[in-house]
Amino acid sequence: MKIIIIGSQGMLGQELARVYQNENPLLWSKSHIDISNKSDVDKKINEVKPDIVFNAAAYNDVDAAEKNKDIAYAINAEGPGHLARAVCAAEGILVHYSTDYIFNGDEKRGYSEEDDPEPRSVYGKSKLLGEKNVIKYSDKYYIIRLSRLFGKSGIGGSAKTSFVDLMLGLAEKNEVIDAVDEELSNPTYAPDLAEQSREIVEGKFPFGIYHVSNRGACTWYEFTKEIFDIKGISVKLNAVAGSYFPRPAPRPKYSILLNTKLNPMRPWQAALKEYLLSK
Repeated sequence: MKIIIIGSQGMLGQELARVYQNENPLLWSKSHIDISNKSDVDKKINEVKPDIVFNAAAYNDVDAAEKNKDIAYAINAEGPGHLARAVCAAEGILVHYSTDYIFNGDEKRGYSEEDDPEPRSVYGKSKLLGEKNVIKYSDKYYIIRLSRLFGKSGIGGSAKTSFVDLMLGLAEKNEVIDAVDEELSNPTYAPDLAEQSREIVEGKFPFGIYHVSNRGACTWYEFTKEIFDIKGISVKLNAVAGSYFPRPAPRPKYSILLNTKLNPMRPWQAALKEYLLSK
């Protein structure tokens, strides 16, 4: 079986590489393929003719996307479309990752796979168009939506630092930390997401959209408090409103991902504890 993992140096890509290490997948980063370039995608995918392509590449700087719209749409919207066309032509399966930010965040109960998206940020809009392009140009696809990914930080200049590691770093330098006690969503542990992705593909689940996150929801404040409690860190943690940190991009107030198609994953607290005890 020929497997390609795009975005292999990122937080999720590294875990997908681990999960599929016995299959010797091709690990592609930006230096191997430019998903925003259709001719490059066509050429590279046609040369390999993969059975499965995992697209874990994304422009995920939510605030920067507000001013870098062209880049966000090129990577998050056009890129998945290019991949969908090429992978479909190769008769392969495309696994594409999306986000809770495609929802407007007004629904307190959360959102199922069947709920209508209504993104409010450039990032969310670009990711939703990416989903639409995958559906338009591919007949064998899995779109997996996740939220608040955490785990081992990716490598490379553009890799984001895990929120967990960011909070640990702040705790080393500050006696008081402010955290937003709003924006309810589900933390998602990268190793658990990678394992669940493999289960979906190898289980030959029906093609379509899936919500995959760890069980339970929390605010950023509650997430941070659990981090510090597990590590025994005694800094003063203040709960603040989202308006305390002015940010260019609007955030969904409620973006709980309701999983209606899969067995639930373990609670986010258990996954977080495993990650922190491994550090």
